[in-house]
Amino acid sequence: MRIFQHYFRNGRSAIAGKIAIATLLAASQPVLAGGAVPSQLGSEATVQLMDEPTILTAPPSDAKRVYVLDPGAFHMTSQIFTIDGNNSELLGMTDAGKLPHVLLGDNGNFMAVPSTVYNRIARGIRDDYIEVFDTRTLNVIADIDIPEGRFLTAVMEHMATLSTDDKHLLFQQFSPSPAIGLVDLEQQKFVKMMPIPDCYHLFPAPNQNVFMHCRDGSMLQISYDNEGNTQQKPTKVFHPEDDYLFNNPAYSRKSGRLVWPSTNGKIFQANLSESGAEFLKTIEVFSDQQKADKWRPGGWQPVAYHDDRNEIYLLADQRAEWTHKLPSRYVFVIDAASGKQLRRLELGHEITGIGVSQDDKPYLFAVSADDATLYTFDAVTGKELSSIDELGRAPSMVFLPRE
Repeated sequence: MRIFQHYFRNGRSAIAGKIAIATLLAASQPVLAGGAVPSQLGSEATVQLMDEPTILTAPPSDAKRVYVLDPGAFHMTSQIFTIDGNNSELLGMTDAGKLPHVLLGDNGNFMAVPSTVYNRIARGIRDDYIEVFDTRTLNVIADIDIPEGRFLTAVMEHMATLSTDDKHLLFQQFSPSPAIGLVDLEQQKFVKMMPIPDCYHLFPAPNQNVFMHCRDGSMLQISYDNEGNTQQKPTKVFHPEDDYLFNNPAYSRKSGRLVWPSTNGKIFQANLSESGAEFLKTIEVFSDQQKADKWRPGGWQPVAYHDDRNEIYLLADQRAEWTHKLPSRYVFVIDAASGKQLRRLELGHEITGIGVSQDDKPYLFAVSADDATLYTFDAVTGKELSSIDELGRAPSMVFLPRE
C-alpha cells in the first residue's frame, strides 16, 4: 500500500535563517500494510510504527528533489507530492486549497504555498493564507493570514513568487483592482497591497525588484521597500501582441534568465536584474521543414531552462494549430545562446509538464496528467530512468529547487 501520510521526525528549519518558528506538529496515523516499513525512510525506521507511531525525517533536499502539483481537474482541493527524484521514491504529501502556488526557497530548504479555501467547500466565505513547510518534515513552520487581497488561483507559475533573498513573498491580484500583495516572511505577516497597472506574472530580481509582463508586450520593473512603497518604470516592447505566449514561461531566480515560448514556436529571452531588462535575440525553434510538418510546442508547463548548461527544454509534437494546451511526446533541447537545436528527446508518453534539475548530471522530469505519473529521463541522452505512478487525479506541474 502506498503511503499518503507524513512519516518524518519532528524537525525545525528557518527561512533565510531568520523566521521565528511556531511549531505546529500534528500526530500522524500510520497506514502500513502488515506493519512494513518503507525502505526509503532509511535506517531510522526501525520501530514498529503500528504500535509506536514515530515521525521520521526525510533526507536533506538536493537538486533532484521534485514537487508534483496535482490540482485535479480544477478541484477545490489540491495535493503536492514530495518525491526523491534520484530514485522516484515518494517521501510525503501536502494538502492545499484550490489551484495553489508552489514556491521553493533557496536550495529547497522550505516550501511556501499560497492557498485559497472556502468555508462551504465550493462556496461561502473565502480564506486566503500562506503556509510555509519545512521540506524535511513537511511540518508547518509559518501560517500567515491574508486579511485583504485575493490570490489569483490558477494552475500557473509566476503568479506568486519569492524574492531572490527569500525574505518576501509576493502574490498577484486581478480583482477588485490590479495589485501585488507583499508578505514579510521574516516577520510572518502580510504588509500591504501595492497598486500596479494591468500587468501580469511576477519575476523577482535582486534588491527587492520584480518584473511583470504587460499587455503591449513590454515589461514593468517595480522596486519596493519593506513597507510596500514602490517605484515603477516600463521597458521597451519585446514581442508583438500577435505572438501569443504560453501562460507558463521558465524563469531562473538564480541567473535572472527569462525564457518564454510562443504558441507558434518562437522563444523570447531576457536577462532581468536590478539594473533593468536586457532582451536577447528571438529564437525560431523549428526549421521551415519542421513547420511544414506541423511541429509546434504544447503542454501546460511546456518549457524548462538549465542555468549552467544554458539549455532550453521545450515540449513539442506534430499538432494542429490552437492545440498548444494538449500534452506532447517530445522535448527539443535548444542552445539558448545560438538558438541551435541540440537534440530531440522522444519521451514515449503524453506529457503535461516538465522540469530539469540544476546539477551537473541533470535529470528531465516529465509529468503526465493522463497517467498520473512522473517520468524521469537523463536530460542529455533522453534515456528513461524511472517512474512513479498514482500521483493523485491529474498531476500537471513539477517544481524543483535551485542551487
